This record gives sequence, structure tokens and C-alpha cells, in this order.
Amino acid sequence: MNRLPKHVTLKHLHAFIAVAQEGGFTAAGHRLRQTQSSVTGLIQQMEQSLGCLLFERTSRSVVLTQVGQEFLPRAITVLKEFEGAVDDVIRYGALERGQVTITAAPSAVTEILAPVVNQFSQRYPGIRINLHDSNSRLIQTSVSTRVADFGLTSRWLEDPLLVFQPCLIDQFGLIYPSTEKWPTKQDRVQWRQLIGRKQIGLVDETGILSILRSRIDLPRDVTAPFYEASSTTSQAALVHSGMGVAVLPALAAHRVLGDGLSYTLLEEPTVKRTLCLITHAHYGLTPMAQALFDMVLEFIRNLDLPVGCEPVLAEGR
Repeated sequence: MNRLPKHVTLKHLHAFIAVAQEGGFTAAGHRLRQTQSSVTGLIQQMEQSLGCLLFERTSRSVVLTQVGQEFLPRAITVLKEFEGAVDDVIRYGALERGQVTITAAPSAVTEILAPVVNQFSQRYPGIRINLHDSNSRLIQTSVSTRVADFGLTSRWLEDPLLVFQPCLIDQFGLIYPSTEKWPTKQDRVQWRQLIGRKQIGLVDETGILSILRSRIDLPRDVTAPFYEASSTTSQAALVHSGMGVAVLPALAAHRVLGDGLSYTLLEEPTVKRTLCLITHAHYGLTPMAQALFDMVLEFIRNLDLPVGCEPVLAEGR
């Protein structure tokens, strides 16, 4: 196996290229802002380390040997690649290049991440953003396997690989067709009023269903819904069609409410969901991911939230 000479450095490569391009040690010294003797010494060290002459010296000129001619374009390429790599790292640290991947609950994407990502892209136009909406199980998996830099959703299961930072709390309420008139108590519906009503629930992998099933004080019609939908959008569409009613947190309901649907908060008991920013427990965020993470927290603290939602005022990661 060939051994890389220990004493050939970038300084030697700079000197070699300068002498070759300037045609002499004195001119190369001027270009590098070094003395002629310093440049000569660097070339001698390099030739000694490589075991061959790179230049033919005469009293009138300095010209490349055959091996020197072959080495010159490769040395130039090495320097360009190195300087380009260093520049990329500097730009990465300065948030001028890079990529951030976020995965979040659909309501968090619509109400929080979409406007924040827009602000972020204007501030850091060189950073690419990958934004995915998913259910809580897949969001946690994406962060724990480092497919995503961070996630935003409710907790699905405890995971020692993840850190959950609460950032928003929203209360559960009822979505129903606007043509129905529900008896309310101070503009609230009680959970017991849902007994015997067909519920349109969400599939098991969502944090919403996980929260509802963890409560033993809720009607079975809610924790074991008659119908299931894979997303809150489908859930709202089925409610609109008249197939039943659905229970959703306030932020998720705000995203899907449209003409023909109404929403009222539920109480007795009051049930709330906590949305968390999820990061990996053993790996820090990249500079650009941290910048976006901080912007999300700041946005939530100042967001004009729907009724039933409130920010969690805590310090960032």
C-alpha cells in the first residue's frame, strides 16, 4: 500500500502551484506574500518527501519536470475540492446551506408549520425544507430513526430515545352536522351525551385515539368508535355526510371545519391533548434545525389560537 508523505501539506501545494504558474520562486513569493527563500524551502521539502524533482532549475528559468506536469492539474483539483469543502462547512454553520426534515400531525402542519416554514425560508433561502404530515406512531419512528430532525404531534408511546417538549395544549370537543342542535351547558357538551351515538373515530396509530383510550371515564362509544377513518379530513367528511359525530382536539377540528359542520368543546370531564416538539435524546439538532425549532416555539407562543387551545410557555431545547 502506498503511503501518503507525512510532510506534504496544503502550504506545500500552494507553493508548488504558485511556482508552476508564475514560472519562478521570486514571483511565487510575491503572490503568496512570502520570501523567495521560504518558497524555495517549501518546494525542497516537498520534493524530498515525494522522492522526485518537480522542477528543473536553470540560471534563467524554473520549469516543471514530466512528473511535475502530471502532478500540477491534480494538485489544483485537490486544493479546489478542499477549499470548496471548507466553504460548504462555513456556509452550513452560517445557515446558508443545508436541509431540515420535519414530520408532524396534519393540524400542526396547517396551523403552525406551514406559516413558520414560510418565514424560515425567507430568512434562510439556502436551506431546503422537507415537511411531512403523518400519524403519531410514524412521527415518533421518524425522529427516533433520525429520518426527521424533529417532529410535532401528541405523544403516542413513551420512548427512551425521544425527548418530548410540550408546546401547546388543546381541549377535546365534538364535531357534528350544523343541522343538529345539541343541548349545551354554557356552550359545552357533556361526554355522557355521546352515549348511544355512532362515533367516527381515527385509526389506532394516531395520538388522538391513544389519548381517548387511556381514559376510563369516557363512554365506550368514544373509546371504541363504530366507524374509523385514517385521517381527520376523512373523519370530518363522514360527519358531514351524516354518518355520525366525531371527537377531536380543538386545533385539529379548526383545520377541518367547513360549511355544514359545527364544533363544541366537551366537558365533565375536560380532556386535553398536549402537542410536543419531539427530538432525539442522544443527538443534537443541526444549526439550521435548531433555528427552525426555535422559530416554531416562538410562533406558537404568539399565535392567535382557536378557542380551546393554549400555548405551553416553556424554554426551548
